[in-house]
Amino acid sequence: MKQLITILIAFVLFSPVLRSTEPTKHVYEGEVTGVVCAACSDHVKTALSKIPSVSSVKVVKGEKEGVNKLIIEATSDTLSAADANNALGEYAKDYSIIKLTKTS
Repeated sequence: MKQLITILIAFVLFSPVLRSTEPTKHVYEGEVTGVVCAACSDHVKTALSKIPSVSSVKVVKGEKEGVNKLIIEATSDTLSAADANNALGEYAKDYSIIKLTKTS
């Protein structure tokens, strides 16, 4: 009986540790040029989503004309604008990520 109680106590104490194995997500905010319509936005989102550590990409209308806000969630803590521009592949001739900063 004591062994069962010991096992139950250990399970209760260590179960939060077992649940915390999910990778840390980092948020990056930046600016992208060339996105003028929904199809353009989809091209950028699809290309950036192919980066292995990226879990979500949002393109939001920016304050400056022709420059939209880019929000990326990723498990990588070293994602750069160069990485993102490389991921654009053939679309890099139409779109450019001019700034990307980790915010959390």
